[in-house]
Amino acid sequence: MIRFLVERSLVVHLVSVFLIVLGIIAIANINREAFPNVNLDKVQIEIAYPGSSPEEIERIIITPIEQELRSLDGIDTMTSIAFPGSGRINLELDPDATNRDRIVSDVQLAVDRATLPGDMPEEPVVLEVDGKMIPIIQLAISAPRDEVALKRLVDDMEDELLNIEGIARVQIQGDRRAELRVVADPDKLREHRIAIGELAELLENWNVNAPGGDLETPQGQRAIRIVGEYQRTQDISELVLRANELGEGIRLGDIAEVTESLEEADIYYDVSGTPALNVIVMKKAEADIIEAVDRINAYLETVPQRYGDDIQIESFQDFSYFAKVRLGVLTNNAQVGLILVFLSLIMFLRPSVALTTTWGIPISF
Repeated sequence: MIRFLVERSLVVHLVSVFLIVLGIIAIANINREAFPNVNLDKVQIEIAYPGSSPEEIERIIITPIEQELRSLDGIDTMTSIAFPGSGRINLELDPDATNRDRIVSDVQLAVDRATLPGDMPEEPVVLEVDGKMIPIIQLAISAPRDEVALKRLVDDMEDELLNIEGIARVQIQGDRRAELRVVADPDKLREHRIAIGELAELLENWNVNAPGGDLETPQGQRAIRIVGEYQRTQDISELVLRANELGEGIRLGDIAEVTESLEEADIYYDVSGTPALNVIVMKKAEADIIEAVDRINAYLETVPQRYGDDIQIESFQDFSYFAKVRLGVLTNNAQVGLILVFLSLIMFLRPSVALTTTWGIPISF
């Protein structure tokens, strides 16, 4: 084989160039990561039941869910923890299980089958702990605006970040649900002889979104739907409490102040004393971390033009920085290594032989 390659150097050169071209194409298309994509084989079930004790969480929520989960195959270990007002069930999957592709959906179905209290504020959340969903950058967004305006700003930015190529998920820390707050005037309530329960009943009865059946018309059958969910403060202010034959009446806005606000916060975020929201951006598994962060930074440069110059955005925990540093170390080591190998060989071999031997290193890479 050695004689064959020595006598046909042109073939060797062509094969070498061909391998180098393929290698360059592969390196140009390979995805760069700060952390390896691994399957952690874990599933978490988050439970929220405010106002209950750990004993109640265990007895009326965790235990019924565990009974349903025991019928599933593919679960290696199940650990439950109960806190005041919340709980968590940790599942470790069997690495040899045959139903790994559908284990999360099976867990969700088991949770849905469990008999749980009807007054729970939200259903238990089933979350797969996936090593691929690692944050690539965090953003602290603040502006000298009221909390409702800041929430709307970040909500719009969330939609725009999700439209960036390679972005899989955006998580907002410090975000709170919007709510319409009704504060009744006690003096006006007494003046018009209106009880506070009457206001609560009115608000509950009109805040509906339900089907109303079908209606036969000359043009055909039409579906009817009652859409009465409150969207603005004006929707509540114009609700009629009482009215007479002349059309004169008392509206809710006459005896109460209706404002748009946010639910009470559990954790407050701020940047240099200014209220802020923390935005965690995660990329897709097949996306390049450096290119994804570069696209995010390019988008952030356009935010002041879209929403105002008073917006302050500070980025931190940029994991693409670590990827760039590691790639820089790898490149520098490769360059220094090639030079040292060539200098070491040329001390004992002819320059042509030393160059050919050194040339084999990038070809092998």
